Amino acid sequence: MTTLHSTSRLAALGGAALLALSACSASTASEPAPEAPAAEEAPESSAFPVTIEHEFGETVIEAEPERIVAIGWGDLDNLLALDVPPVGYFGALSEGLLPWAADQIDGSEPEFLGYTTEVDYEQIAALEPDLIIAVQGTAVDDESYRLLDEIAPTVARPAGMGGWQVGREDGTRQIAAALGRADEGEELLRELSAQFEAARQAYPALEGATGVSVITYDASLYYAFAPIDGRGAFLEDLGLEWPEAVRDQYDGTTFSVELSPEEVGILDGDVVLFMVDEPEYDPIADNGLFERFDADLIAVTAETRTAISLNTPLSTAYAIEHLTPVIAEALDD
Repeated sequence: MTTLHSTSRLAALGGAALLALSACSASTASEPAPEAPAAEEAPESSAFPVTIEHEFGETVIEAEPERIVAIGWGDLDNLLALDVPPVGYFGALSEGLLPWAADQIDGSEPEFLGYTTEVDYEQIAALEPDLIIAVQGTAVDDESYRLLDEIAPTVARPAGMGGWQVGREDGTRQIAAALGRADEGEELLRELSAQFEAARQAYPALEGATGVSVITYDASLYYAFAPIDGRGAFLEDLGLEWPEAVRDQYDGTTFSVELSPEEVGILDGDVVLFMVDEPEYDPIADNGLFERFDADLIAVTAETRTAISLNTPLSTAYAIEHLTPVIAEALDD
């Protein structure tokens, strides 16, 4: 029998397991341009100059940057996690800082410049940056890269990766290297790996369960996110597996498997996560086939949905704490 769950129930699901997860995590850590927020624990000056290879060539960073602008929707998180707040940033799905990013701010907030898909080059230039980061969560192309690089040295996504295809580890490593903080970047990834391990230990039902993250815009098509995307990677890192029938349809190159309304039966397993706007969303109202599912159906909304979409160390740690108990409860039903 299908059971509906919502991440809005999280307030009632804290408990000892979440406290244990928190304990096992060390930290997850025209007008004049505004002053740059202070960075902590600056790298050794010997770290510079650094040369970063990327999709559009290579960028030499001669000295430790002090005024950074973040373009991609994951770039801000990585900079904050590395204790190097930018002077300005472009956001993903909302104006202002999301909870996990706000927790990293100690001092003045960086300036919100708009959305990643609508980059304003004049705004960027007005901030007088000495480095632009356009790595994770952006589709910068040759022309937009040229315009950015005319303003300040610009580091883009790793070579060979398409727009929007930079995952958590590649994004963190590329940005950390540009800041002369490669070791700190590796430490962030190790800490996050430890948090996933703690989650799997706290909730043994996760390991080997079948689950898939799905989005639909008007119920005419459904998209099952692959592990190449943050929404699929999160479940995989928790120990869940894709339903075999979905995996069989995946070609290994795209973000998702596209399904017609008549094909959604292959999504069935233990849990199905729906990326939606409203916590009351009922997939059965759109498609009666979901009523036949053995899987529990979970509506993932608001900050939790954004957290697994951004797929950064900071946002993923937030999702581990807030979404994992909901998935585990569904598996225990």
